[in-house]
Amino acid sequence: MDSSKEIGFRALENPVLCINDCDFFGSTTTMNMCSKCQKDMILLKKEHAKLAVTSSKDVVRRSSSSDESELALAGATIAIVDLASQISKET
Repeated sequence: MDSSKEIGFRALENPVLCINDCDFFGSTTTMNMCSKCQKDMILLKKEHAKLAVTSSKDVVRRSSSSDESELALAGATIAIVDLASQISKET
């Protein structure tokens, strides 16, 4: 049996440059990004999710007195909050 399989080593990947052309190397575990670009992308996703939740709450507060429109906006807000929580769980 191959000694690398017995110990648990894996073959090294061929070096891949970061997909953001920052001249650093990425890997398949970081979606072909370097660690800095991946961290920046995660922070950007979190910021977008927070902004979406904040803006949807403002829309619900400013909605007309129609019950149907308030229910539709409340449903949209719940969907956005669920999306934001899923993004934060991934990180």
